[in-house]
Amino acid sequence: MSSAHSDNRNPTGIEHTQARRDESFRTRYWRHAIRYGIQYYVAGRFTAASNFTPVLANLLHHAVELFLKACLAYDDPVERIRQYGSGKTGYRHNLPLLWVEFKKRNAAAVRPEFDRIIDALHKFEEIRYPEQLIDDGATIIINIFAVDDQPRDEREAEQTSYLLSLPEVDELMGLLFASTRCNRELFLAEVNDERRRLYYR
Repeated sequence: MSSAHSDNRNPTGIEHTQARRDESFRTRYWRHAIRYGIQYYVAGRFTAASNFTPVLANLLHHAVELFLKACLAYDDPVERIRQYGSGKTGYRHNLPLLWVEFKKRNAAAVRPEFDRIIDALHKFEEIRYPEQLIDDGATIIINIFAVDDQPRDEREAEQTSYLLSLPEVDELMGLLFASTRCNRELFLAEVNDERRRLYYR
């Protein structure tokens, strides 16, 4: 940090080093990714109560995506974080790619069944827009409560299926939230605000 000319854009007259600016960007990205992830998750769970399918799954997909990126950004350098959205070298919206990297860094915390949840969520990215549903049809099942596997009839078996269990997504989000290494109370303050709860109700 060094002194610079003081003006309206820089009233303190302090000029930060590139390393300091990079660290600021990394920290702010991590913080924003967590906040976005929480908002997507809460929006997805509220949407589930209204049976807005498949949009609720798309919202939950983004929640998991942002939390995974927050977990990786905690340690990644700025150069890598800036590549997250790149089609050539980044992750974009690809949950399996993000998940593979997350598991490399958190192998002890990951249960095998989470792989299936990631794959199920990622499939919903295919029907983010309606073209594929219109052309090919689909069977979409969103279980709000935990249920055993349900048999499918022949017509359903011929169609692409999109199946999601919200309790399993909740478990995954719990793992990811803990893995962000954030202050839970600080980040959940907005969600836990009683006045906001009354407004939502």
